[in-house]
Amino acid sequence: MKKLLLIACTAVAAFAFTACGDPEVNKDKTTYDYTKLIINEVNATASVDLDKFVEFYNTGDKEISLEGVVIKRTDETGTEGEVWTGLATEKVPAKGFFVIQGTKNSGTHSLSSGVSAKKGVKLEVFDPNGKSITSVQHGILTDATNVPAIITGIWARIPDGGAWKNVTNATPGAANDATGAKDDAELK
Repeated sequence: MKKLLLIACTAVAAFAFTACGDPEVNKDKTTYDYTKLIINEVNATASVDLDKFVEFYNTGDKEISLEGVVIKRTDETGTEGEVWTGLATEKVPAKGFFVIQGTKNSGTHSLSSGVSAKKGVKLEVFDPNGKSITSVQHGILTDATNVPAIITGIWARIPDGGAWKNVTNATPGAANDATGAKDDAELK
């Protein structure tokens, strides 16, 4: 009888263990190469928050899910905070773009804080495991009086995925436009 009871308890425990599963494991076992995800363009110039944006570009050959991807913002005073977290439905296609439209919660799932062409700001992106994968910084983060020399505020990689430039034309969700491209000593 004890043996039968032991077998029954073991079976119940094994079933409960496998039924619970591991909530941290991606259910479809897909792995994403977050090293292929970069910030490709930022528009900090727009006069209204809804027209400001951050654009991701996927340099890889496979789609990347943004679920759990986090953007942190650090301002010129050194204040840091999370301003956006990706949802399960948000993905960046291979060699494609994803635009986060709006700042200060002005749009659907927009950044919760702003970006500025006139003040120091850093945007840093972290994968779902908390590893830093891409960033852009404009201005000095320890000087609240800092005013960057070039303030057009459209920062773009020229060509897509290339070196940071200050440009004239914003191209959310499309290949970056090199029109008016200038090196900007304040842009890193």
